[in-house]
Amino acid sequence: MLLGAGLVLAAPAFVHRARAQGMMDGGMSGETMEGSHTSAAGTLQAGEPFRHLPEIDARGGTLRLRAMSGETRFGSGALTPTMGFEGSYLGPTVRVRRGKTVDAMVTNGTGGPVSTHWHGLNVPSNADGGAPQSVIAPDASWRATLPVAQPAATLWYHTHVHGRTAPDQWAGLAGALIVDDDDSDALGLPSTPGLDDFVLILQDKRFDEDGRAVYQPDMMTIMHGYLGDAVLVNGQFAPAARTPEGPVRLRFINASTSAQHRISFPRPATLIGVDQGLLPRPIEIDEATIAPGERIEVVVDMSDGGSAPISVTASLMGGMMMGMMGNDGVQHTLLTLTADPDAPATGRVPERLTADLEPLSAPVAERSFVLQENMGPMQHVRGMMGRGPTMAINDEPYDPDRISFTARIGTVERWTITAEDMAHPFHAHGVKFLIPDPQRPEETGWKDVVAIDGTRDLLVAIEAPTTGDVPFMFHCHILEHEDAGMMGQFLTA
Repeated sequence: MLLGAGLVLAAPAFVHRARAQGMMDGGMSGETMEGSHTSAAGTLQAGEPFRHLPEIDARGGTLRLRAMSGETRFGSGALTPTMGFEGSYLGPTVRVRRGKTVDAMVTNGTGGPVSTHWHGLNVPSNADGGAPQSVIAPDASWRATLPVAQPAATLWYHTHVHGRTAPDQWAGLAGALIVDDDDSDALGLPSTPGLDDFVLILQDKRFDEDGRAVYQPDMMTIMHGYLGDAVLVNGQFAPAARTPEGPVRLRFINASTSAQHRISFPRPATLIGVDQGLLPRPIEIDEATIAPGERIEVVVDMSDGGSAPISVTASLMGGMMMGMMGNDGVQHTLLTLTADPDAPATGRVPERLTADLEPLSAPVAERSFVLQENMGPMQHVRGMMGRGPTMAINDEPYDPDRISFTARIGTVERWTITAEDMAHPFHAHGVKFLIPDPQRPEETGWKDVVAIDGTRDLLVAIEAPTTGDVPFMFHCHILEHEDAGMMGQFLTA
């Protein structure tokens, strides 16, 4: 797959990011980022026409996917070994419909184990794809029955093999999963794929001197996050998309392993949806921040014509430790929208999107989770011995044979999440939650990922059943942390 062509990216943004990241990478090697990492900034070129990801229509009840290994050229750089579903990098956008049950089968055409977690789709645990029982060996297939019972939403799917999630998702084993329903269809929102409705999968990448994307985390970048030189959208750098002169819907999916993305809009923009679906009412915004795993739906008003360059700032998750170490991020144009006066505008944003959230029942249980990197001398000793760090939740590193708790389906629980040392994005399978103290518009509505900096409470609705001995997972969505043990398992009953 060949990706990229057009105007040359300016280099200063890379230098701006490298100085901050070098403080961390230099912690063990004594080198700054400029001394240890050379980026071929000139091989990434902006302005190429936006490429809409292919779609698979599974609304009829059947889905077939094949995980593949391949090579991808980003910009004009050297070929990079990559992975994808039905292609060499990323996967097609899969569309399902509320009220339908999908017979899904995923075949592994790669040389190593993979899995397919339907992130945000609340289905039984044996179909969720996140547990170790759902790993697919090379040349084998995994079948799952997906009863789609939730409202319209922008979800996604990605590999979830413990110890391999970060490198394999970085390589491209991820795609969008869109739930449609009658209620959202009736709203008249922009909904023509590639015309006024765009799926945008964001991944940051580092590049070597030949323009080859590289993923080589060391002890410090595993601990604090692996930040790229640039943020790609669907594998392209700063592409240009033509749109109608009217409302344009953008579905952002943060598929980075550890970077959060702050997205800024130069035109009037409206937040209409978050992780688990549409909000009751649209909210006007000029920027939004999404942590790894989070999604938002935003409508940008292009009725005045002209162009609208949407910018992104990628940075590592914040918190006290990251503030001490420096975390400036990388900034550049993510996507440029240009209105075409000859393209008809058919969508609109109504004043009401969904019904107001009903009051939740009283929590039947309270649980506390402490996300721990276990910073200290022993982690550095492990690094000097060539071993990766061991992380934990509540002092317990991930153990596939341990079940941390059992929750009752159909109830609400209060979960108190504490992040030690730095901020962490927290995610749990088979549930959805509300944040009682939303700090930004994108933290309102039903969620399945939340950025934890300090301590936060969640009101968690237990949605899906576990089947047999197949658990649901809860974990940090910095994938390097998940792979290092910041994950646990639970059952529902």
